[in-house]
Amino acid sequence: MDRSRRRVSIIDVATAAGVSPTTVSHVLSGKRPVSQDTERRVRATIETLGYVPSHAAQSLRSGSMQTVGVLVPDITNNFFAQLIAGVEDAASEAGFTTIVGNSRFEAERELRHLNMMAQRGVDALVYVAGAPPSLRILREISERIPIALADEEIESLSVTTAVADHRKGGRLLGRHLSGLGHMSVLVISGPPALTSCRERLRGFRETFDGALHVVDADFLEGGGFAAVEDHPPDGDQPYTAICALNDLMAMGALAALRSLAYDVPEDVSVVGFDDIAASAVIDPPLTTVHQPAYEVGKTATKQLLQDIKQGRSQRTTRHVLDVTLRVRHSTARPRLK
Repeated sequence: MDRSRRRVSIIDVATAAGVSPTTVSHVLSGKRPVSQDTERRVRATIETLGYVPSHAAQSLRSGSMQTVGVLVPDITNNFFAQLIAGVEDAASEAGFTTIVGNSRFEAERELRHLNMMAQRGVDALVYVAGAPPSLRILREISERIPIALADEEIESLSVTTAVADHRKGGRLLGRHLSGLGHMSVLVISGPPALTSCRERLRGFRETFDGALHVVDADFLEGGGFAAVEDHPPDGDQPYTAICALNDLMAMGALAALRSLAYDVPEDVSVVGFDDIAASAVIDPPLTTVHQPAYEVGKTATKQLLQDIKQGRSQRTTRHVLDVTLRVRHSTARPRLK
Protein backbone atom coordinates (compact mmCIF):
# COMPACT_ATOMS: atom_id res chain seq x y z
CA MET A 1 0.00 0.00 0.00
CA ASP A 2 1.22 3.50 -0.85
CA ARG A 3 1.45 5.16 2.60
CA SER A 4 1.61 8.59 1.03
CA ARG A 5 -2.02 8.09 -0.05
CA ARG A 6 -3.23 6.68 3.27
CA ARG A 7 -5.39 8.93 5.42
CA VAL A 8 -3.45 10.37 8.34
CA SER A 9 -4.75 9.08 11.67
CA ILE A 10 -4.72 10.52 15.17
CA ILE A 11 -2.08 7.91 16.06
CA ASP A 12 0.19 9.27 13.30
CA VAL A 13 -0.15 12.76 14.77
CA ALA A 14 0.53 11.51 18.30
CA THR A 15 3.63 9.58 17.21
CA ALA A 16 5.07 12.51 15.24
CA ALA A 17 4.37 14.97 18.07
CA GLY A 18 5.71 12.65 20.78
CA VAL A 19 2.45 12.59 22.76
CA SER A 20 -0.38 10.15 23.35
CA PRO A 21 -3.49 9.98 21.12
CA THR A 22 -5.49 11.11 24.16
CA THR A 23 -3.46 14.32 24.33
CA VAL A 24 -4.13 14.99 20.65
CA SER A 25 -7.84 14.46 21.35
CA HIS A 26 -7.70 16.93 24.25
CA VAL A 27 -6.06 19.55 22.02
CA LEU A 28 -8.76 19.10 19.39
CA SER A 29 -11.73 19.12 21.76
CA GLY A 30 -10.46 21.74 24.18
CA LYS A 31 -12.19 19.88 27.00
CA ARG A 32 -9.00 19.08 28.95
CA PRO A 33 -6.10 21.48 29.62
CA VAL A 34 -2.70 20.82 28.04
CA SER A 35 0.45 22.93 28.21
CA GLN A 36 0.94 25.68 25.65
CA ASP A 37 4.11 24.03 24.32
CA THR A 38 2.33 20.72 23.85
CA GLU A 39 -0.65 22.36 22.14
CA ARG A 40 1.62 24.28 19.75
CA ARG A 41 3.58 21.11 18.92
CA VAL A 42 0.40 19.08 18.29
CA ARG A 43 -1.22 21.76 16.12
CA ALA A 44 1.99 22.20 14.10
CA THR A 45 2.11 18.44 13.53
CA ILE A 46 -1.55 18.41 12.47
CA GLU A 47 -0.83 21.11 9.90
CA THR A 48 2.33 19.43 8.64
CA LEU A 49 0.68 16.03 8.23
CA GLY A 50 -2.61 17.43 6.91
CA TYR A 51 -4.64 15.59 9.51
CA VAL A 52 -8.43 15.95 9.19
CA PRO A 53 -10.34 14.79 12.30
CA SER A 54 -12.99 12.13 11.71
CA HIS A 55 -16.47 13.62 11.93
CA ALA A 56 -17.79 10.40 13.47
CA ALA A 57 -15.11 10.44 16.15
CA GLN A 58 -15.79 14.10 16.93
CA SER A 59 -19.49 13.32 17.19
CA LEU A 60 -18.86 10.51 19.64
CA ARG A 61 -16.71 12.80 21.79
CA SER A 62 -19.18 15.68 21.76
CA GLY A 63 -22.38 13.65 21.89
CA SER A 64 -23.63 15.50 18.80
CA MET A 65 -23.92 14.27 15.22
CA GLN A 66 -24.46 17.85 13.93
CA THR A 67 -27.37 16.44 11.95
CA VAL A 68 -30.95 17.59 11.39
CA GLY A 69 -33.51 15.00 10.34
CA VAL A 70 -36.49 15.98 8.21
CA LEU A 71 -39.42 13.64 7.68
CA VAL A 72 -41.95 14.39 4.92
CA PRO A 73 -44.91 12.38 3.59
CA ASP A 74 -44.16 12.57 -0.14
CA ILE A 75 -40.67 13.38 -1.39
CA THR A 76 -41.89 13.29 -5.01
CA ASN A 77 -44.19 16.26 -4.41
CA ASN A 78 -42.44 19.49 -5.39
CA PHE A 79 -43.97 21.25 -2.39
CA PHE A 80 -42.10 18.98 0.03
CA ALA A 81 -38.94 19.17 -2.07
CA GLN A 82 -39.00 22.95 -1.60
CA LEU A 83 -39.65 22.56 2.12
CA ILE A 84 -36.67 20.19 2.41
CA ALA A 85 -34.50 22.74 0.59
CA GLY A 86 -35.43 25.31 3.23
CA VAL A 87 -34.54 22.88 6.02
CA GLU A 88 -31.23 22.00 4.39
CA ASP A 89 -30.21 25.63 3.86
CA ALA A 90 -31.00 26.61 7.45
CA ALA A 91 -29.17 23.55 8.77
CA SER A 92 -26.13 24.19 6.56
CA GLU A 93 -25.91 27.80 7.70
CA ALA A 94 -25.71 26.52 11.28
CA GLY A 95 -23.05 23.89 10.44
CA PHE A 96 -25.42 20.91 10.38
CA THR A 97 -26.00 18.26 7.75
CA THR A 98 -29.44 16.92 6.83
CA ILE A 99 -30.93 13.45 6.47
CA VAL A 100 -34.34 12.93 4.89
CA GLY A 101 -37.09 10.39 5.52
CA ASN A 102 -40.12 9.76 3.29
CA SER A 103 -43.23 8.28 4.92
CA ARG A 104 -45.44 8.01 1.80
CA PHE A 105 -48.44 8.86 4.00
CA GLU A 106 -48.10 5.38 5.56
CA ALA A 107 -48.56 5.23 9.34
CA GLU A 108 -46.22 2.27 9.93
CA ARG A 109 -43.49 3.75 7.75
CA GLU A 110 -43.84 7.14 9.42
CA LEU A 111 -43.46 5.68 12.91
CA ARG A 112 -40.44 3.64 11.79
CA HIS A 113 -38.72 6.78 10.48
CA LEU A 114 -39.48 8.69 13.68
CA ASN A 115 -38.02 5.96 15.85
CA MET A 116 -34.99 5.53 13.59
CA MET A 117 -34.11 9.21 13.77
CA ALA A 118 -34.49 9.25 17.54
CA GLN A 119 -32.37 6.11 17.96
CA ARG A 120 -29.59 7.27 15.63
CA GLY A 121 -29.16 10.47 17.57
CA VAL A 122 -30.04 13.26 15.16
CA ASP A 123 -29.70 16.56 17.00
CA ALA A 124 -33.07 17.87 15.86
CA LEU A 125 -36.04 16.77 13.78
CA VAL A 126 -38.26 18.81 11.46
CA TYR A 127 -41.43 16.75 11.16
CA VAL A 128 -44.07 17.11 8.45
CA ALA A 129 -46.90 14.82 9.51
CA GLY A 130 -48.54 12.63 6.90
CA ALA A 131 -49.96 9.76 8.96
CA PRO A 132 -48.97 10.72 12.51
CA PRO A 133 -48.84 8.20 15.36
CA SER A 134 -50.61 8.74 18.67
CA LEU A 135 -49.99 11.87 20.71
CA ARG A 136 -48.44 9.72 23.45
CA ILE A 137 -45.82 8.34 21.06
CA LEU A 138 -45.04 11.77 19.64
CA ARG A 139 -44.58 13.20 23.12
CA GLU A 140 -42.19 10.37 24.00
CA ILE A 141 -40.15 11.03 20.85
CA SER A 142 -40.11 14.80 21.51
CA GLU A 143 -38.59 14.07 24.93
CA ARG A 144 -35.73 12.23 23.23
CA ILE A 145 -34.96 14.74 20.47
CA PRO A 146 -36.02 18.36 19.89
CA ILE A 147 -38.80 18.53 17.30
CA ALA A 148 -40.31 21.29 15.19
CA LEU A 149 -43.49 20.78 13.21
CA ALA A 150 -43.58 22.15 9.65
CA ASP A 151 -46.65 22.57 7.43
CA GLU A 152 -48.84 20.41 9.71
CA GLU A 153 -49.75 21.23 13.30
CA ILE A 154 -50.59 18.47 15.77
CA GLU A 155 -53.07 19.42 18.45
CA SER A 156 -51.74 19.31 22.03
CA LEU A 157 -48.13 18.67 20.95
CA SER A 158 -46.31 21.64 22.47
CA VAL A 159 -43.36 22.21 20.16
CA THR A 160 -42.19 24.89 17.74
CA THR A 161 -44.31 25.05 14.59
CA ALA A 162 -44.01 26.81 11.23
CA VAL A 163 -47.06 26.63 8.98
CA ALA A 164 -48.70 28.52 6.17
CA ASP A 165 -52.04 30.20 6.86
CA HIS A 166 -54.17 27.29 5.63
CA ARG A 167 -57.44 28.82 6.74
CA LYS A 168 -56.75 32.08 4.89
CA GLY A 169 -55.90 30.06 1.77
CA GLY A 170 -59.25 28.31 1.97
CA ARG A 171 -61.02 31.66 2.32
CA LEU A 172 -59.21 32.99 -0.77
CA LEU A 173 -60.38 30.03 -2.86
CA GLY A 174 -63.97 30.24 -1.61
CA ARG A 175 -64.13 33.96 -2.28
CA HIS A 176 -62.66 33.52 -5.77
CA LEU A 177 -65.17 30.88 -6.86
CA SER A 178 -68.10 32.75 -5.30
CA GLY A 179 -66.99 35.92 -7.06
CA LEU A 180 -67.09 34.11 -10.39
CA GLY A 181 -70.68 33.05 -9.72
CA HIS A 182 -70.24 29.36 -8.92
CA MET A 183 -72.98 27.96 -6.69
CA SER A 184 -72.00 24.28 -6.45
CA VAL A 185 -68.51 22.91 -5.82
CA LEU A 186 -66.93 19.49 -5.42
CA VAL A 187 -64.28 19.77 -2.70
CA ILE A 188 -61.58 17.09 -2.88
CA SER A 189 -60.09 17.03 0.59
CA GLY A 190 -57.01 15.21 1.86
CA PRO A 191 -56.50 12.83 4.79
CA PRO A 192 -59.06 13.88 7.46
CA ALA A 193 -56.52 13.51 10.28
CA LEU A 194 -54.40 16.37 8.95
CA THR A 195 -54.94 19.83 10.41
CA SER A 196 -54.16 21.52 7.10
CA CYS A 197 -57.14 19.82 5.42
CA ARG A 198 -59.54 20.83 8.17
CA GLU A 199 -58.30 24.43 8.19
CA ARG A 200 -58.44 24.82 4.38
CA LEU A 201 -61.96 23.43 4.29
CA ARG A 202 -63.00 25.60 7.23
CA GLY A 203 -61.75 28.72 5.46
CA PHE A 204 -63.46 27.72 2.21
CA ARG A 205 -66.81 27.30 3.96
CA GLU A 206 -66.47 30.77 5.47
CA THR A 207 -66.43 32.53 2.09
CA PHE A 208 -68.23 30.22 -0.35
CA ASP A 209 -71.97 30.92 -0.57
CA GLY A 210 -73.15 27.86 -2.50
CA ALA A 211 -73.52 24.11 -2.05
CA LEU A 212 -70.55 21.89 -1.21
CA HIS A 213 -70.01 18.19 -1.78
CA VAL A 214 -66.88 17.09 0.12
CA VAL A 215 -65.02 13.86 -0.61
CA ASP A 216 -61.85 12.66 1.11
CA ALA A 217 -58.84 11.62 -0.95
CA ASP A 218 -55.12 11.05 -0.37
CA PHE A 219 -53.27 14.22 -1.49
CA LEU A 220 -52.09 12.32 -4.59
CA GLU A 221 -52.99 12.66 -8.28
CA GLY A 222 -54.72 9.30 -8.27
CA GLY A 223 -56.99 10.44 -5.47
CA GLY A 224 -58.06 13.51 -7.42
CA PHE A 225 -58.69 11.44 -10.55
CA ALA A 226 -60.79 8.86 -8.68
CA ALA A 227 -62.85 11.56 -6.93
CA VAL A 228 -63.96 13.02 -10.27
CA GLU A 229 -64.57 9.59 -11.79
CA ASP A 230 -66.77 8.66 -8.84
CA HIS A 231 -68.50 12.07 -8.75
CA PRO A 232 -68.74 13.47 -12.32
CA PRO A 233 -69.94 17.06 -12.83
CA ASP A 234 -73.34 16.00 -14.22
CA GLY A 235 -73.90 13.18 -11.72
CA ASP A 236 -76.29 12.93 -8.78
CA GLN A 237 -74.74 16.03 -7.19
CA PRO A 238 -73.86 18.33 -10.11
CA TYR A 239 -71.28 21.07 -9.78
CA THR A 240 -69.55 23.71 -11.89
CA ALA A 241 -66.25 23.92 -9.99
CA ILE A 242 -63.75 21.71 -8.19
CA CYS A 243 -61.69 22.81 -5.20
CA ALA A 244 -58.85 20.35 -4.63
CA LEU A 245 -57.02 20.95 -1.37
CA ASN A 246 -53.63 20.38 -2.96
CA ASP A 247 -52.22 20.79 -6.45
CA LEU A 248 -51.53 17.12 -7.11
CA MET A 249 -55.19 16.22 -6.57
CA ALA A 250 -56.18 19.19 -8.76
CA MET A 251 -53.97 17.80 -11.52
CA GLY A 252 -55.59 14.39 -11.12
CA ALA A 253 -59.00 16.07 -11.35
CA LEU A 254 -57.96 17.86 -14.55
CA ALA A 255 -56.91 14.56 -16.09
CA ALA A 256 -60.21 12.92 -15.11
CA LEU A 257 -62.27 15.79 -16.54
CA ARG A 258 -60.32 15.53 -19.78
CA SER A 259 -60.97 11.77 -19.96
CA LEU A 260 -64.70 12.44 -19.44
CA ALA A 261 -64.70 15.07 -22.24
CA TYR A 262 -65.23 18.11 -20.01
CA ASP A 263 -63.43 21.34 -20.90
CA VAL A 264 -61.64 23.41 -18.24
CA PRO A 265 -62.62 26.11 -17.45
CA GLU A 266 -65.52 26.29 -19.95
CA ASP A 267 -67.47 23.39 -18.38
CA VAL A 268 -65.80 23.11 -14.96
CA SER A 269 -63.43 25.43 -13.10
CA VAL A 270 -60.64 23.87 -11.03
CA VAL A 271 -58.54 25.32 -8.19
CA GLY A 272 -55.72 23.82 -6.14
CA PHE A 273 -53.54 24.62 -3.16
CA ASP A 274 -49.70 24.77 -2.84
CA ASP A 275 -48.55 26.39 -6.10
CA ILE A 276 -46.03 23.71 -6.96
CA ALA A 277 -43.85 24.37 -10.00
CA ALA A 278 -45.94 22.28 -12.40
CA SER A 279 -49.13 24.20 -11.60
CA ALA A 280 -47.98 27.15 -13.72
CA VAL A 281 -47.15 25.12 -16.83
CA ILE A 282 -49.88 22.48 -17.07
CA ASP A 283 -52.77 22.94 -19.52
CA PRO A 284 -54.59 25.00 -18.47
CA PRO A 285 -52.33 26.70 -15.89
CA LEU A 286 -53.84 26.12 -12.47
CA THR A 287 -55.44 28.75 -10.25
CA THR A 288 -54.08 27.93 -6.81
CA VAL A 289 -52.98 29.22 -3.42
CA HIS A 290 -49.27 29.88 -3.11
CA GLN A 291 -47.84 28.80 0.21
CA PRO A 292 -44.15 29.46 0.91
CA ALA A 293 -42.86 25.91 1.27
CA TYR A 294 -39.17 26.87 1.32
CA GLU A 295 -39.73 29.52 3.99
CA VAL A 296 -41.82 27.13 6.12
CA GLY A 297 -38.96 24.62 6.19
CA LYS A 298 -36.30 27.24 6.82
CA THR A 299 -38.26 29.01 9.55
CA ALA A 300 -38.96 25.80 11.47
CA THR A 301 -35.31 24.75 11.30
CA LYS A 302 -33.82 28.13 12.25
CA GLN A 303 -36.10 28.43 15.29
CA LEU A 304 -35.35 24.87 16.40
CA LEU A 305 -31.57 25.18 16.06
CA GLN A 306 -31.61 28.59 17.71
CA ASP A 307 -33.36 27.10 20.73
CA ILE A 308 -30.82 24.26 20.90
CA LYS A 309 -27.86 26.65 20.61
CA GLN A 310 -29.18 28.85 23.40
CA GLY A 311 -29.79 25.85 25.63
CA ARG A 312 -33.51 26.42 25.84
CA SER A 313 -35.89 23.55 26.51
CA GLN A 314 -38.52 22.60 23.94
CA ARG A 315 -40.28 25.83 22.90
CA THR A 316 -43.83 26.35 21.71
CA THR A 317 -43.15 29.20 19.27
CA ARG A 318 -45.72 29.32 16.46
CA HIS A 319 -44.89 30.89 13.10
CA VAL A 320 -47.74 31.44 10.61
CA LEU A 321 -46.60 32.45 7.13
CA ASP A 322 -48.81 34.34 4.70
CA VAL A 323 -50.37 32.86 1.54
CA THR A 324 -51.55 34.45 -1.71
CA LEU A 325 -53.96 33.53 -4.51
CA ARG A 326 -52.46 32.89 -7.95
CA VAL A 327 -55.24 33.31 -10.53
CA ARG A 328 -54.44 31.55 -13.80
CA HIS A 329 -56.53 29.98 -16.58
CA SER A 330 -58.30 27.06 -14.90
CA THR A 331 -61.18 29.17 -13.56
CA ALA A 332 -63.94 31.18 -15.25
CA ARG A 333 -67.55 32.13 -14.76
CA PRO A 334 -69.90 29.12 -14.98
CA ARG A 335 -71.49 28.49 -18.35
CA LEU A 336 -75.16 29.46 -18.53
CA LYS A 337 -77.40 26.45 -19.09
